[in-house]
Amino acid sequence: MAVENRYPLTRPLFSGLPAGEQAFHRAGKKARARVRTSKKVLSPAHLILAFGLLAAFFAGLAGLYYYAISCDRLVIKKVEVVSTSPQVKQAIENYLSRQKLGNILVCDLNYLRTILNRLPGVKDVRLEKILPSALKVEALPRIPKLYIHRGSYQLVDEEGEIIASYSELPDQSWPLLEDSDGWSHNYKEKVASVCQAVSRLEPAVRDRIKMIKLLDHESMEIQLAGDPVKIIASDSNLAENLAYYLSSINFWAEQVGPVEYIDLRLADRIYIKPLNLQAEKTPAREKEVS
Repeated sequence: MAVENRYPLTRPLFSGLPAGEQAFHRAGKKARARVRTSKKVLSPAHLILAFGLLAAFFAGLAGLYYYAISCDRLVIKKVEVVSTSPQVKQAIENYLSRQKLGNILVCDLNYLRTILNRLPGVKDVRLEKILPSALKVEALPRIPKLYIHRGSYQLVDEEGEIIASYSELPDQSWPLLEDSDGWSHNYKEKVASVCQAVSRLEPAVRDRIKMIKLLDHESMEIQLAGDPVKIIASDSNLAENLAYYLSSINFWAEQVGPVEYIDLRLADRIYIKPLNLQAEKTPAREKEVS
């Protein structure tokens, strides 16, 4: 198929100018490039002036910074502590009242947060600067879970962190946790495991626990308030074991009399040791109940 070219190559694009005189047409003679040989050179006076301006600028910044960090209006004078625990709130206020917090602009909040997190009962804190001279502290307290006896009685949370220490057991608000190996290893892991098992109990059952003794990594001995029977249970089935014990203890007492301990660790049977009231006449015996 033939195509007609209506615009020949020799036809100028702009009809007003001849083809030889168009602005973009190269001349036959090569044009010489123009090279600018003159350069502007700063005089010594200009260099001295520029250096003086820079020095004055940085001197002004230094003076402004010195004024800011030494200004009495920017010294921290008020500290507000917010916490759901009165004990934690009081502990933080007592600590900060003995410290010189200094200028609010240079106060290192990360360092102060690290120090406050080490106080007993403090789990985490959030710090906020309030210009010109106030500091706000929001403290998250640790939740008490157990008493631990390690030289002294210690109230701890689910991580095993100490909330308070006592020379004597103050009350039975929380269970006393003991370890058969004297906490020689895996202290925090054991505390966390027990807290997790206890948290699965019904509140009414949990409140009755008086003492927990760890026998090994899977077994524990439980004693309820007002009940002398020692309950040996598995930590993985603690809720089921205690529910079964509470529903059956009266029946067992009728069958075998007073009970010294009950072993509920096996799924298909239990072991009951009756309490021998006349040890000199009747040897202790252990009964198996399927």
